Amino acid sequence: MMVLDFKLGFSSVIKGKTLIMYRSVSSGTCSNLPGWFSRMILVIGLVCLFMIGTTATSATTYASSASGKPGGNVADPTVRAVDAAEPAVVRIITTLGGHLTVNFSRTSSVTFPQGTGNSYGLQLSGSGTFISAHGDILTADHVINPPHDQALSQYLDDSAAKDVATYINLNAKSGSQVSVDQVDQELKGGQLASTPNYDPATSEVYLNTTYTGPLTAADFSSLPFQIHAAVDHIEKESSFNERDVAIIHVNMNDMASVQLGDSGSVQQQDQLTIIGFPGNGDISVRPTDLLTASVNTISVSSIKTTDSGAQVIQVGGNVEHGDSGGPALDSSGAVVGIVSFGLVSSGSPGGTSFLQASSSARELVQSLNLNTTPG
Repeated sequence: MMVLDFKLGFSSVIKGKTLIMYRSVSSGTCSNLPGWFSRMILVIGLVCLFMIGTTATSATTYASSASGKPGGNVADPTVRAVDAAEPAVVRIITTLGGHLTVNFSRTSSVTFPQGTGNSYGLQLSGSGTFISAHGDILTADHVINPPHDQALSQYLDDSAAKDVATYINLNAKSGSQVSVDQVDQELKGGQLASTPNYDPATSEVYLNTTYTGPLTAADFSSLPFQIHAAVDHIEKESSFNERDVAIIHVNMNDMASVQLGDSGSVQQQDQLTIIGFPGNGDISVRPTDLLTASVNTISVSSIKTTDSGAQVIQVGGNVEHGDSGGPALDSSGAVVGIVSFGLVSSGSPGGTSFLQASSSARELVQSLNLNTTPG
């Protein structure tokens, strides 16, 4: 992958525009980027959920899988710990309105979409974990505060290209029509000068099927209100170029929760388990699939510290787009890391992923004096 390799396109499964915001930074170019800003963000693009839709019946709680059965070898204490933790993991969809001002000449500029109050709904997906029974959720800060960077700008270009092409063709001379693809490329390449602008982000939290039980719904638009809730405020955060952790709140009570563990006890070659919602796992439009978490085992490669002083855990294994903000669990099922970012080398077949250590999250919890007692 190249520096800032952003993947942006359409999903034939989801039937909508999908942003895969995977900020890959070549290890050979990190010195060209300011500070620890040279990180690859694993916020995963879901899609315009208003195009996905979902309906569900009323849910039962505390099932351990979409089938209602515990997963794996339950005689294994680590498997039991993961089964117990999984109902607390949530999918987080963050939406922000985008506006694109295109400069057609020195004296002529138009903002798209045209019309007062209109915007392009840009949606991104990540993961998080209830750490209290009272609606407190731990996630990565970039999941709820997407950076206004090249990936987001390209997503906005894709969203606006059709409207810009229509405007050009309506005002162009006969025989000088342009295609949507041509406009899209010219926006991204700078031949059509433009300036992006974004509305404040809002986030919605969706419970997963290990908590709700199987869903029989057809689309998101008719999900029962008990299955999701808006983030009503950000309780505490450390920005993505510092420690990339945040604690957010939703109006939900008596939730399944996971305890914070001691990241200081994590050692090289330890096996950890991550739970999240990787975008490349979205192979169906059914809500019961989109809200079923994926579980993967990863191996600790090293413990390091970033230039900003954040302790991070370098890991190898299957960390995917969309796992951002999700928990990394130790053998007892406690959160010892939060999926955050990764680095790649030019010509390398794979990349290296990093977790923020749970010690950074614990500092936020202590400063808030949160009650994290289960139940």
